Order: sequence, then C-alpha cells, then structure tokens
Amino acid sequence: MMIKSRKALTISMVCALALSSLTFVEPTNAEAAGFDKTAQETVTDMGFGWNLGNSLDSYSGTTFGSNRGSTSSETAWGNPATTKAMIDMVKQSGVKTIRVPVTWYEHMDPNTYQIDQVWMNRVEEIVNWVLEDDMYCIINVHHDTGEKGWLKANSNNLQNKKQIFTSIWEQVSDNFKDYGDKLLFEGFNEILDGTENQWWIPGSEACPISNDLNQIFVDTVRKSGGNNSKRTLVCNTYCAGANNEITSQFVLPRDTVSNKIIVQTHVYQPFEFTHEDYPNVTTWTSGPLDNVLNNINRTFVKKGIPVIVGEFGCANKGNMDQITSWSRYLVEKCTNYGIGCIWWDNGNQYKIYNRRTLKVSQPELLNAMLEAAGTGTTIVDPPAPAEVRGDVNGDGKLDKTDVELTQKYIVELISDISYKADFNMDGEINVTDLIEMEREIANPTQQVSDPNNLCANEDNWASWTETSNGASGEMTYVDNGVSMQVNAGGKNDWDAQFFYDAITLEQGATYKVSFDYVSEKPQSAFFMINQGHGDYLHFYSDTLDWSTNVQHYTATFTYTGATDPACRVTFNLGGTGAVVPNKSTVTNLSLVKVSGGSNTDPQTPQTPDNPQTGVNLTPDASKFYGWWSEESGASANFTNLSNGFQIHVNNSGTENWQVQGAYPGIEFVEGATYEISFDYQADRNLDLGCKIQQNYDPYGQYHYIPLTFTNQKQHHSSKFTMTEDTDDDTAFVFTLGAAGSNYNVTVTDLVIKRIS
Repeated sequence: MMIKSRKALTISMVCALALSSLTFVEPTNAEAAGFDKTAQETVTDMGFGWNLGNSLDSYSGTTFGSNRGSTSSETAWGNPATTKAMIDMVKQSGVKTIRVPVTWYEHMDPNTYQIDQVWMNRVEEIVNWVLEDDMYCIINVHHDTGEKGWLKANSNNLQNKKQIFTSIWEQVSDNFKDYGDKLLFEGFNEILDGTENQWWIPGSEACPISNDLNQIFVDTVRKSGGNNSKRTLVCNTYCAGANNEITSQFVLPRDTVSNKIIVQTHVYQPFEFTHEDYPNVTTWTSGPLDNVLNNINRTFVKKGIPVIVGEFGCANKGNMDQITSWSRYLVEKCTNYGIGCIWWDNGNQYKIYNRRTLKVSQPELLNAMLEAAGTGTTIVDPPAPAEVRGDVNGDGKLDKTDVELTQKYIVELISDISYKADFNMDGEINVTDLIEMEREIANPTQQVSDPNNLCANEDNWASWTETSNGASGEMTYVDNGVSMQVNAGGKNDWDAQFFYDAITLEQGATYKVSFDYVSEKPQSAFFMINQGHGDYLHFYSDTLDWSTNVQHYTATFTYTGATDPACRVTFNLGGTGAVVPNKSTVTNLSLVKVSGGSNTDPQTPQTPDNPQTGVNLTPDASKFYGWWSEESGASANFTNLSNGFQIHVNNSGTENWQVQGAYPGIEFVEGATYEISFDYQADRNLDLGCKIQQNYDPYGQYHYIPLTFTNQKQHHSSKFTMTEDTDDDTAFVFTLGAAGSNYNVTVTDLVIKRIS
C-alpha cells in the first residue's frame, strides 16, 4: 500500500537532491560489438518495433537554442518523462526495436550549432536504457524537418542550412561512435519541400534534394570514425512517402561499406481511415494499402534493398476491431516481404502503452501485431480495481475506521498513513479531510462504477501544454481521475489543458456529464465537450469556479451534430489570467447517454466541390463555436443550441472581434451569389455585426453586415456576391465584442444558399 509518511517524505527529498547532483555516468553498453550482419539481416533481427513518439521529438517553438540547458521539451506535448521502467515494460511486452525520434534545434547554440550537453546526455541516457534491454535503437533528426521545420528539400534551403544539418550528424556520430551494432542512425524524418502541395505533389527539387541530404548524412557518419564506419544507417524517401511517384525518384546513397543501408518509408493508408481528422471513416479497404506495400516490395525489396516501415499507426475512433485487423494485415504482409514494422505511438490517439501506469493499453492490438511479425504474444496483467477515495485501510470502502485512522495521524498518534486520507486532494491531511469524510459517509456522492459511462477508461486521459506560448504543466493520475500541475498558463486558456479523449457522441442523443473538481487555489476556468480533431468545435461548455473544497458538477446537453467517435471532455487551465502555480484535480468523470441517439454508423456529410444552387451550406448547427480573446481581457460562456448558439458575454474586450460566434468551413465560389438568412436576439440593445472571412491567418474579410440587436427576435435576409477568388475555407462570424459586459446574444437558423 502506498503511504504518506513524514519521515519518508523528508528522505525522498534528500535523495532527489543527491541524484540531481550526480555527474553523467559513462554507459555500460557503449563497447564495440559485432557488425557482421548485413542491412537485411539487421531488419530481420529487428522484429516488431515501437516509436517513443511525442517525447524527445517534441518542441516548444521555432527558435534555435530556445531550450538550452533544459529537457522540458520532452514533456511539452503531454507525455511524461521517459523512464527506465517504461523502456523495460516495452521490452517485456515482446517488442525488439525502439525508434527514438529526436528534435535538436531548440537545444543548439544558434551561432555555433553546438548541441547542448544536457540534451545530448538525455538522449544518450534513453539510448542506453534501450540497449541495456538488448533491443535495437534508432535515433534520428525528427521535427527539425516537417511543416514547421528549418530543414527543407529545396536547393535554397540546402545551400543555407547544409552546415547545420552536417553539424548535427558530426556531433551525434562522435558522441555514439563507440556504440555497438544495435544502435542505428536515421538521417531525417518526413522532410518536406515547402511548396503548396508538399505532401502529395512535391516540387521538382523535392526528391533530388532529399537524395542529396541522404548522401550528406551517410558521408558525415562514415567520416566520424569508430564503429560508425560500419554502422547500419537508415535513409528516408522524400516525406517518407511510399507511393511510386516518390519511391521511383529515390537514389540509394553511395557508401564506403556494402549492404549497410536500410530504406525507410511510412505507411498510413488508407489515409482517411488512419488519420484523426476524419472521425467518421472507421472502416478500411485493402486497395490503398496494397498499392503502397506492393510498390515498396517492387521498388526496393525485389532489388535487394532492405526496407523498414518506420511509422505506421491509426487513430483510435472507437473502432479498435478495425484498427486491429488493419494492423495485422499490414504487419503480416510486410513480414512476408521481409519488411520491418515500427508502430507510431504518440501517447494519445495512437498509443498502445500507457506511459504513466506502465501498462499495455491495447493488448489485443499489440498481440495481433506481434503474432503477425512472428515475434510472439504479450502477457498482460488484469486491470487493477478502482480505488475508493478515503479508503485509508484498503478494504475497498469508506467508513468510520478510515476516519479514526485519519484522526490518529493528524494528532500524531501514528506516523504513516495512506495517501487516500487526503480526501479533498489539496496535498495536506488535516481536519478538513475528516469533516468531508464524515459528510461523505452520511450522504454518499462518490462515483459508483457505471458500465454505461463513456469516460471509464483511465488510458484515455491526456494533457497538452503549448510551451511555445510559455505554458508549462504536467498531468498525473489520482484515484478515479487526474491532476494537472500548471506552473505557467501561456497566452490562451487552452495552452494548458487536460482532457478525456476518444468519446463517441451520437446524433440526437442527450447526455449527462458529471464530475468532482478541486484546486489548490481558487480560480475560474473553462471546460467543454468538444471535437478532438479539426477545428475542435465546442458542443457544450461552462465556466468552473474552482476552489479548495471538492465540488460536484452535473449538467445535461443534447448533441445535434453528425455522430462523431472522436470527441473529448476538456478542462482548460491556461491563459494570462490563470492562477499559477496551481494543481487542479478532476475525479469521478462520468458521461452517460440518457436518451435518444442510435447505434447506426456515423454519417459522413457531403462536401461537393461545386455546391449546387439551393443547398444550405450551413446545415449542421453543432459546428458553431465560440471564441474570445483572453489576452484582451474578454471572457464568455458558449452554449451550442440545436439550431444555433447562445453566448453570455462576461467581458467583451475593446474591439468587436474579441468575442465571436462562428460557423467554419464554408466554400464561397468566385462570381457566385448567395442568400444569407438568420434570426438574432439579445437581452438589451446592442450594435454588433457579422461577416464572411477567411478561416485562417490573416482572416481577411470578404463581406460585412452591421446588426442592431434588441430583446425582440429579428430576422435578417440579404444577398452577397463573391468577387474574390474561390475560397473553400471561410467562416461566417458574428462579431460580438466591444459592447460592455454581462449580456446574452442568441443566433438561430443560419442558412446560406447559393442562388446563382
């Protein structure tokens, strides 16, 4: 049983201080090892692999050297810091290879490009853990490439950034030159060329420049000496693409040693099935997958060039049976071709391990992939029973005995006690806990396990901190819930948040949401039920007045949008007004369908390229969302209605755009004329407006309509002709700011039809 002990706490603090002062210890697994295996023999020996994704590859911003001397970026994207126990768990589950993606630029001197020793030591520490478990380890240059990366596949970038790329591999190669053959280097991740359609239709320079970078990588490593002269290296295709248009342009780098290069591609086909931005695509067909796997085999394997699929994976949309069948098919086909497979795990939608509880979160999926790879099966422990808050003696219930033990601890008749005695979860055990225990015994409110609760799987909790905006925080598990310690709030309320993910909301269903919440310090913060993808649209939201006493929240709402299997319950704790440092806790979260809905397959809305006349372009009122600029002092509460929305404005800011209600994703065609109509009302006279604008930066305006709101419902109807270029990503926005405070605005029945 975990205990809270005055003596133990003191000792643990001393140990922590002592450990922090230790110098880096030379790795025990750094001696030379045999390098007699060919690249293909290495692929065969690597077996099934796993990516430690969204950890060492996470980044805080776009500035070179912005995180020198720190390893905080490792937890920036919601995952806990990697531990030896975590790596051991992966090993024990049957995995034989771990790919460790690494992003370097934040940890480099912006002038000399020297990698910070603190970061290099952290990378080496994790590499050592993998190798000590006798697994293969791959390290790379990861988000230094990609959409926001500094390294691009075009000639201008190569001319200006070649020195930085070379410097990284000179330093990494030198640091690991004495390591054995189970450490592999990968030149770069999904490099892009910076053109408009860079993922699908790369520019003419894209593939040739990525070939040049692969050659620079190989040459740099080989010249570094030590075991690097014979180390197996991994070279990616452009954007790690597996289609013939890209693989046909790949050129295997020249090498000073034979049979030591592996080609890597990534496979996420069918894309709409695997990607989180398509929540309604939950089944798959083999055609798109067969096309790329057959192409890899034809282009590389049959020519004697070994290949690994360094990333493959599928976002969980409540369709784990389909994900399992897709994964089994992919791994089995790759294994038959002699291709190695490494699952992409980001710790969230794609995860197969819970890195906090050190358990396999998707055992059936992992077993299927291991069997398909010929590796074996996992041994999975049964889930632990849910704990009862206040159950000090561990008998599974809260009663007078627990109160008596807590009282003895407070008056120091005993020195040790279970952490569960901290009933209100404020970090202290005192008389307040006694009072609330007795109140709970007299009038029980604790959550009873409900088989219909959509929020019953602890693996679905996750967090996010937007460190590029200055936010910092860390989520931890508590009994029946989670806590988040927020040390800096960032700019926006969503810059620090935790959420329960992968919830299916059915069209027309009514849901009851309830939870208990408590905070170390009083504050007001926003919570919502929203999309877990795309525009993260809000379906229900409210403001919570957190306090140091446990409060119970309950509400009902009706979901009117198309059935969506990728929704979440989100608790925002960031923004310039956040009270920090502060720890906030939510327990006993329950979301239960109480009526309506159906069990039919999700509906996929039609989105024709050229909308016909007379078709309403705003048919789904659930797509409305609210936004306000907290940086400007604005605040509001948004409610999604079955036919529109209502916003209660607490503070409207100083500009009309600082509070908005918006409907996104509308296409307006150049030269077409549209009819716009809606009903609108406020609880006092207000001069506001609405507009059609770009749904992306710089949010250019195409049309504006001034509106005078009154306490009587009014109907608006007008026409608009699109004179600008066709834009398929616009928003219809009601600008509701700069009008004082404490007012309600309601908009319903928005219809936009193309009439000519």
